[in-house]
Amino acid sequence: MANILQAKVSIEGTRTLAIHHFGVDALPLEAKEKDGVAGNSPNEWKKTVLMDEERQLFLLPTYFFGCIKYGGKTVKRGKGNLLADIASTLQVMDEQIYICNEDEPIQLPDPPQVIEAGTLKTEKLPDSYVEVIGVRNPSTKARNIRYRVAVKPGWRCSFTILWDSVVVDRKSLETAIVNAGTLVGVGDGRGSIGYGRFELKEFSIL
Repeated sequence: MANILQAKVSIEGTRTLAIHHFGVDALPLEAKEKDGVAGNSPNEWKKTVLMDEERQLFLLPTYFFGCIKYGGKTVKRGKGNLLADIASTLQVMDEQIYICNEDEPIQLPDPPQVIEAGTLKTEKLPDSYVEVIGVRNPSTKARNIRYRVAVKPGWRCSFTILWDSVVVDRKSLETAIVNAGTLVGVGDGRGSIGYGRFELKEFSIL
C-alpha cells in the first residue's frame, strides 16, 4: 500500500542515558538472598540492565514507541494533538535497538566502573558504567540509593519505523520525533533529572 511508509531513524544522545528496565528479574517469584541493606543494593543494576551475551547494551522497541508517542502530544492537529494517532499506527520494527558510539555497539565492562552521579565531567566518563544516585521513595519519602547502568552523552541509536501516512503525515511524524528528543527522552530518569534526551540525525524514507 502506497500510504504505508518505512523510515530509518538515527539519533544521538545529548544527555546521559540510564537503563533501569523493570523486567521479571526485578521482582522475582521466589525469595532470594539479599545483598547490601534495605534501600542500598550494589548489585541492583544486574537485574535491570538490558545487554546481550556479549555485554552489548540495547533498548527495547517499546522505549522508542512510547517516546515518539508522547512527542506527538506536542504536535497540534486542530484542537487536539497527534498522541492518539501516532499510537494507533506507529510500529518500531527492531527487536533490539543497540546503543552505539561512533563505530560499534557499546559494551559494559566486566566489572563495570561504579561512579557517583555528578562527580565526573562528561569527557572523563567511560562510555558505559554503573551510576550511583540517590532517589526519594514517593510513598515513604525515604531516600534510597539506586545503581543503574548509564551511557554518557554522545550515544547513538538507529532503528526502523513503519506507519500509515494517511493517519500521520511524514513531516508531522518527524516533528514528533524531534520534539520527543528535546522534551521527552528515552530510558530512566527522564522526568526527574532530564536524562535520555537526544537529537534527530536522520529521518529517511526507505
